[in-house]
Amino acid sequence: MARNLVPVSVDGIEFDALINEDKNYTSDIPEYPTEDGFSVSDTIILKPFTVDLVLYVTNTPVTWLKKHGSSTDRVNAICNRLEELYFARKLVKVVTTDAIYTDMGIVSIAIAKSPELGYSRQVSISLKKVYVTSRKTTSIPDYVLKSGETASNAGKATTSTTASGSASSSSSKSGSSSSTAEAKKKSSILYGAAQGLGFL
Repeated sequence: MARNLVPVSVDGIEFDALINEDKNYTSDIPEYPTEDGFSVSDTIILKPFTVDLVLYVTNTPVTWLKKHGSSTDRVNAICNRLEELYFARKLVKVVTTDAIYTDMGIVSIAIAKSPELGYSRQVSISLKKVYVTSRKTTSIPDYVLKSGETASNAGKATTSTTASGSASSSSSKSGSSSSTAEAKKKSSILYGAAQGLGFL
């Protein structure tokens, strides 16, 4: 049973031929040194996979001539669209003969031009999978915001300075000042007596 082949495409941009395709999987295995003189690992961190494609585009396609037709500016138009995708930092969908890759970010693009290629171009493009996260919200039950056995609102705490506190502080201040004055008075009497008796 023949497969229903479609042109290789990047964000809907169809190419004439897929010369090479490399899919790469990498991971990090962190190591932690121990006192016994060797390292241990406790996890494997998977990195986003990458896809490297080498594509071919021409003004006069052979494989997909009926689909694309011939044109004098098709190569320039595709190269310009690829540059726009790169600078737009847009996530793209890549379709190959074997797989479909979604949410791919363009890492690099190299467009080769040579006398052998003529008006055609060989495009090397590297893409990396981007895992998109989504934000989630949750509702907090009312009983979580309650306190005590009655599950009533905790309310707000307020602080204030009471009059009794002010009075006690003022009385302590007046008591300390009067005792200080009494001590000064006694010391002055003793000083005068000692001076009169000739001790000073």
